[in-house]
Amino acid sequence: MGYSKEPISFTLRGIRYTLSVDQILSSMRGVRPERIKKYYVKIGSENYPPKQVISETLGISRISFTTMDAYDILRRLGFSVEEED
Repeated sequence: MGYSKEPISFTLRGIRYTLSVDQILSSMRGVRPERIKKYYVKIGSENYPPKQVISETLGISRISFTTMDAYDILRRLGFSVEEED
């Protein structure tokens, strides 16, 4: 699965967002990955928890969305979300 060339729109807890692959790649550049609990997404050479990626990119608190929300958003953009062994 390749990255989406177009931004996607979605709603989290009643707030509408538009997000692109470029925004994620740009916002995660130089960010240290946190400890992986169960799921991760590879960005560049690093593995990040999906919630860290969405929280960092959108500038929102992690309690305002679920891991499944992050998973769905990242998958729609073409990222592969994997489960830690």
